[in-house]
Amino acid sequence: MMKITTRIRLIGSLFGATFLLACSESNEVVAPDMEPEATTFEATEHYRVPTPTDDLHSFANTNEVRAPHLHLKLDVNFAAQQLTGYAEYTLEYMQENVESIVLDSHLLNVSRAEALIAEEWVATSFVLGNADPILGTPIYIALPKGTTKIRVYYATSPEATGLDWVAPEKTAGKEHPFLYSQSQPHYARTWIPIQDTPAVRLTFSAELTTPPELLGLMGALNTPNPVKDGQYEFVSRQPIPSYLMAIAVGNLEFQALNDRMAIYAEPELLDAAVAEFGYTTNMMEVTEEMFGPFAWDRYDQIVLPPSFPIGGMENPQLAFITPTVIAGDQSLVALIAHELAHSWSGNLVTNATWRDLWLNEGFTSYVENRIMEAVYGEKRAKMERMLDGQALHNSIDDLSTREQILHIELEQRDPDTVFTRVPYIKGQQFLFFLEERFGRERFDTFVRGYFEHFSFQSVTTAEFDAYLQAELLDRYPGIVERAEVDEWLYAEGLPESAEIPSVQTFHRVDEIQTVWLAGESIADLVDVSLWSIHERIYFLRTLPETLTEEQLVRLDEEFNLTATQNNEVLATWLPIAIRNDYEPAQPRVEEMLTSMGRLLYLTPVYKALLESETGRERALAIYEQACPGYHQLTRASLEALLEI
Repeated sequence: MMKITTRIRLIGSLFGATFLLACSESNEVVAPDMEPEATTFEATEHYRVPTPTDDLHSFANTNEVRAPHLHLKLDVNFAAQQLTGYAEYTLEYMQENVESIVLDSHLLNVSRAEALIAEEWVATSFVLGNADPILGTPIYIALPKGTTKIRVYYATSPEATGLDWVAPEKTAGKEHPFLYSQSQPHYARTWIPIQDTPAVRLTFSAELTTPPELLGLMGALNTPNPVKDGQYEFVSRQPIPSYLMAIAVGNLEFQALNDRMAIYAEPELLDAAVAEFGYTTNMMEVTEEMFGPFAWDRYDQIVLPPSFPIGGMENPQLAFITPTVIAGDQSLVALIAHELAHSWSGNLVTNATWRDLWLNEGFTSYVENRIMEAVYGEKRAKMERMLDGQALHNSIDDLSTREQILHIELEQRDPDTVFTRVPYIKGQQFLFFLEERFGRERFDTFVRGYFEHFSFQSVTTAEFDAYLQAELLDRYPGIVERAEVDEWLYAEGLPESAEIPSVQTFHRVDEIQTVWLAGESIADLVDVSLWSIHERIYFLRTLPETLTEEQLVRLDEEFNLTATQNNEVLATWLPIAIRNDYEPAQPRVEEMLTSMGRLLYLTPVYKALLESETGRERALAIYEQACPGYHQLTRASLEALLEI
């Protein structure tokens, strides 16, 4: 452990000044009349800098002053790949005599700051603190006595991780550029100077100027069927955490599903998206029946370009969806259920820090499966649970013991690293464990009560644990022991009480696979063209690692694998083809890796290539070709995998 002295620039002599300090992240700037206050801090490898609150990933002094309302005024410049404008905050003082507000930022060019005092805007001073590679750069803004609002004028960097500027040729229409954001977990600070912590919430309004031929949207109440004119206004009446701030600009069209739900997509994708996601209306109905009223004004979805690095992002009132789930048969719409479920778990009740992520994703994975059961039936829901359980079981040994714990010890590691299967699937399994022990009726009452009790609040694992103790364990004693809960929440690995549901359909697939591997025809046993996506995935996942050329040919022909348009099947099949040198599938490898940016599908294919020296050379060549079309997060993950 190393002891260091950290300089904190919060001195009144600086913030009483009215001059403006021009700063850059690469240089430490101190006002001429400021004497930095020294504090002693014990730094460790993964806890580098002090923060004023329990959220170790934010410099924001929300314990002293908060910003419960934001107004954004931004211009979208595709040529410069920049947003320019200002962020205006209404202030709420938590303590007396607060001299500064600290906002999070990363690679922002801040030009000036203003304070509203007695209804008059006046210049105020600001200082950029020392940059941290993960947390970014704190902005210390002076709050002269009587300040009720502040404005921060700034421009984003073309390198902002939270923004993806997509070239026209990488869109469906090939004619217009596209912009979208990804603020989770800590990238809102790359496009807005903000208190970037999930522990607090804000409402917001916005004015957005775009090229007139493009439609601008935000994660707020968007006007249904808006007219493209380059001037757009938004309001979010419900308070949200910063990681749910969202923006999208592109050649988009609108299609209503009902009076509070719609889909936005490029014209070339709109009909297919509406056909694929139309059942969202049914999903909404059953979720409200199970877990209480939808708390937001609208639930719209937008289909993003294929560079989007994840499956979906639950931005309130404008869920971001990857086009890779448009399969033509609704076989991948569990993702749609997942993002909708976040309207309750995550958006309504939010993890207070990123070490509490399982409260967002575990609850959402549980609600997702309940939605799928209600809309598509128990059989499909159980198959999805079993496949998810298999994936967790197969991957958990590759994680460190720290990463296997639901209430993970994160410190100041990159919060992106907590997004493994553990918070999603282990969290889901914990909640199903509670449901099975207490019974669905009691547990549904508990979950509804949890959402209502903590509505529009941020929650820690300790707060959830206390609520669980009071509302289930103490109310119904003797059903679940305290030690069992502790094992789920605070211990590594999977508890003995963790169960993967047994699905009779998969037992039948096992029998058919045995016959198939023996070289016998299965045509009299099953028509595989009628198999569900889950049966196909299970069949492929459980095959031996080594297959003969004759088996590979049969597999490809009988299951139509190389030509499949289902990306889940393709991402499962191509690693098999790569490892077994199946030549007919090799052109599809390059086509897939250069046509999308979703890491869930790209990673297993790249990993399979890396298992041989020839494959590694090929992976590097394909990556060099595909890299310009990947999101920054995709590039960072793949470059770590490729060791470049």
